[in-house]
Amino acid sequence: MTLLLVFALLTVGLTALFLGGTIVAQSYMYQEAAPRLPLRALVGGLLLGGFLTLWTSIDKNRPGQYETFFNFSAYSTAEFTEFEAVRWTTVGGKFKTEADGKESETVVKFKRSAGGKGASFMEEGTNETFKTNTGAYMTGAIRVKAANDPEPVRYNAKVQESPGTKTKTYTTERQFVEVNGDRYVNANQMGTLFVPSTKTLFVALLLNISLLLMWLVVTWPVLRFAFAHALGFTVVGTLVTMFALMPLLFKYNRPEPKPAPEATAWVTDPGNGIPTGQIARAAKITG
Repeated sequence: MTLLLVFALLTVGLTALFLGGTIVAQSYMYQEAAPRLPLRALVGGLLLGGFLTLWTSIDKNRPGQYETFFNFSAYSTAEFTEFEAVRWTTVGGKFKTEADGKESETVVKFKRSAGGKGASFMEEGTNETFKTNTGAYMTGAIRVKAANDPEPVRYNAKVQESPGTKTKTYTTERQFVEVNGDRYVNANQMGTLFVPSTKTLFVALLLNISLLLMWLVVTWPVLRFAFAHALGFTVVGTLVTMFALMPLLFKYNRPEPKPAPEATAWVTDPGNGIPTGQIARAAKITG
């Protein structure tokens, strides 16, 4: 749906609502409607319709980032398609350690398989699916290179240690948190980097508060309701817009997801099983 069509439909619909609703409400509450009501209703439709179209346009460019009060989050996200897992190897139920007492670390590289955002991450060379921990190891950290990072950044697992056995386990959040930073990756959402953002929070709050103020402007000085009545209509109108109208506008104006890429696999030398580091189409490999 084009934004121009959205603006036209919203303006026509809101103008009709304001005209008909105001005639009925003001005739009942004030015995007569405000003067030049058709023009006032049109102005109200243009103001509110224009604002809702602007918000829809912002969401279209940054889907889900600036939602309504009930859905927005104070962070932005970035996708990554490969990372390095830093494993702590276990022997006899205990982690192998270095001379300084720290856990011995083994680095393994993973890449996202074909299938898009929801696809699994596969270990380079073995094609084994990423697991946070098994009986043989625990992933103590990951290293991710985001778009603006000059080098891969380490994200340590949030772990807790048992007082008696000194056994380390993941906390309930199951997160990998940036060293000396506030970015993080959820273990159950590998491939998505969460970036707490004051700017995102500010813009989302500004849009939501502006919606409330826009309804107040339309119902009070434009349609000429008494302030107390305008305030009541503002609360109702804002809630209906947030719960019913905006989710529909967001849903039908967001871009279609990109098609999944062709299936790929790592090519290995049939003689020794060592990966060559090249990617080939799965159809050619199996054929």
